[in-house]
Amino acid sequence: MATEREFKSDVAETFVLPDLDGVAGLRASDRGVRRLDAVYWDTDELRLMHSGFGLRHRTTDGGAVVWTLKGGTHREGDAVVRDEFEVPGTADVIPAELAARVAAVTAIADVHPVAHLHTARHVVDLDDGERRWAEVADDTVSVLRGDRLVHTFREVEVELTAAGEGTAQDARAAQVLAALREAGAGQPSSSSKYVRALRALGYDVGAAAAD
Repeated sequence: MATEREFKSDVAETFVLPDLDGVAGLRASDRGVRRLDAVYWDTDELRLMHSGFGLRHRTTDGGAVVWTLKGGTHREGDAVVRDEFEVPGTADVIPAELAARVAAVTAIADVHPVAHLHTARHVVDLDDGERRWAEVADDTVSVLRGDRLVHTFREVEVELTAAGEGTAQDARAAQVLAALREAGAGQPSSSSKYVRALRALGYDVGAAAAD
């Protein structure tokens, strides 16, 4: 299990990711655009989402399938923090390591694909000279129903990858976020791609914030 700590903001279609090299003393490395294909699974009643979980499988650039279960989502200031379990697998079967956790919420037989997302992700790594400190992802997301495009949106995420918390880390994150806002990013948001997709597909998700 890993703990994910990230900041995300909505951006307009015209947003241009700024040059972050040197911001907060960090070095930026542009990794280009990756193509992500994700399918989220839940029940017809969205029992996992309403219990605070998000279950998906995803490929990156057509590579191997990776399953992810996220939960325990909460806010720490502007950051969204959650537990994350990742295991390899195939697209048609929930891996046993995750199925046991899902079964504590609902019957596995009731869980099936409910949302399909394509994401074009422009990735920039930020390092402090010794290690990768964060990943900045500029995401253009397409929500699909079958082969039909239902909705698109765009957001930028800053996921902290270096261990540790505290005043120094928060101050550095604040400088990166300030640079993004100066370029046109909105205020930090807690809405996940999954929940945004469900709303676009017509589901009533209320105030849910699970990923």
